[in-house]
Amino acid sequence: MPRGSRFSQPMGGGFGLPPFTRAVKWLIVATVAISILVPLSGQFGASIERLLAFSPEGLREWRIWTLATYTFLNPDPFMLIFAGLGLWMMGGSLEAMWGTRRFVTFYFASSILAALATAVVAIFSPAVAGSFYYGNWTVLEALAAAFAVALPTAQIFLYFVPVEARLLLPISAAITLLYMIFRGWHPYLPQLFGLGAGALLAGGRLRTPRQLLLRLRVFWIDRRLRSRNLRVVREDKDDDLPRRSRGSDKYLH
Repeated sequence: MPRGSRFSQPMGGGFGLPPFTRAVKWLIVATVAISILVPLSGQFGASIERLLAFSPEGLREWRIWTLATYTFLNPDPFMLIFAGLGLWMMGGSLEAMWGTRRFVTFYFASSILAALATAVVAIFSPAVAGSFYYGNWTVLEALAAAFAVALPTAQIFLYFVPVEARLLLPISAAITLLYMIFRGWHPYLPQLFGLGAGALLAGGRLRTPRQLLLRLRVFWIDRRLRSRNLRVVREDKDDDLPRRSRGSDKYLH
């Protein structure tokens, strides 16, 4: 959601604030520090901004680190305040439920997936290819989707209106689409893709980078084998294979 903050409420009733967890604390500190350092540092700050901001064209120059660093830049003070509040209100609850390791993995994986999806669109759109993207609103969209998937019956305050968490996903998507209609579609692509990444990572089986890489590897191998009239057969789809073959999650035929 491009603007706004969300306040969580325990499912058992009664308004409550989420914990100020370790990863959330350091992510907020890093975001605020970098966002304030940029305008205070003149030319040096401008260099930091160019170094950390994500641009699809930058990937052609192997600026791969920007896939993860662009979320730490918030040039607008109003957006910075609400970004910090949103990260605390939703991120604190999710980190308390998931644990620090999974939450940090989710934070960076969702931002990277959203940026990569934007880079794919940039292949067909020069306007997207030449754009610079920054701000952790992409991750906040992912957190909203994760909140809707992981805690669907929780009561939250959206713009001070109480709603069930399951509604965060369609509401966030609708507001993002409205911004794309009224202010141009390409600046809000990472936010839109962040929603999808959040739902995928929170509700699916891709919970760690290792799982994602393994699935991408299986997909790549499957494509190679199909081109040679071979295929990948997963263990859970064939229970008649010899027991000595157990221990691998795929078999080549």
